[in-house]
Amino acid sequence: AAYWLRDLGKIKEAERFLREGFLNNPESYEILLELGRLYYDNNHDTARARKIWDLALRRWSEQQAANKKPDLLKLDQIAVNLAHLEEGEGNLSRAIQLLQLSQKASPHPEALQRQIDELKRKLATRQSSAPPGSG
Repeated sequence: AAYWLRDLGKIKEAERFLREGFLNNPESYEILLELGRLYYDNNHDTARARKIWDLALRRWSEQQAANKKPDLLKLDQIAVNLAHLEEGEGNLSRAIQLLQLSQKASPHPEALQRQIDELKRKLATRQSSAPPGSG
């Protein structure tokens, strides 16, 4: 429902819907994933989206890591969203770590490997151009 509300431009209603859902299901990594998307995509609030997605990743780990059939699709979505946010904020090392996590869950690990390789190149370029003693 939140997706459709967002699609219709009813951002406040979508946020209210997700917050109510979270109050009733505080362990739900799925609700946190969607709430993070709303903050990132619609409100352009990267700080809040990061906190929400970090919490979603923790909730997923608490509930799914030892599961015989973990919800890998949601892990992939949480990690990729968070990785793109971190990349946009210039946190390339964290973005690489998150993409590597996602790679274990993704149906397309080769595409993620290309992204990881590109981020590693950017990080190496950044580090080689940094003044001595700055890093």
